[in-house]
Amino acid sequence: MTKFRLIILGFASTVFIITGCDETQASNNKNVKELTPTSVQKEVQLRGDFKRSFEVYELASNDITYYVSDPKQLLMKDSKSVNQKGYYKYFETCVVGKISSIGKYGPLGKYQNQITVREICV
Repeated sequence: MTKFRLIILGFASTVFIITGCDETQASNNKNVKELTPTSVQKEVQLRGDFKRSFEVYELASNDITYYVSDPKQLLMKDSKSVNQKGYYKYFETCVVGKISSIGKYGPLGKYQNQITVREICV
C-alpha cells in the first residue's frame, strides 16, 4: 500500500510541475501591458551620488535613481581619484550623458531610467 501511495504522489507531483511550467500559458497572456518609450534620448548634466555594489550601478540625482551605463568606465577612473578602492563604491560625482526613454533597465528591470555616461564634469 505504501508503494502505491508513493507512485500516485510521484505521478501527481510530476503532472503538477509540468502544468506549472507550460510556456504557452505565459506567452498568451493578454493582460500584460508593455512599457512604451515616452521620450527620446536627451543629453544632460547630472550631479548626484554614484553607488556600485552587487547588481547595483546607479546614480541618484534630484530624487530620481538612474541605472548607469558607463561604456568607457569613466566612473571607475573617477573613483580612483577620490581614493575608493575595491569593488564597492559610493561617492558624489557629476556626469554628462544621455538619458534613455522610460523603460526597464538594470538587473531584473529594476530601474525606470538610464543614463549613458559620456564624460565626467567638474
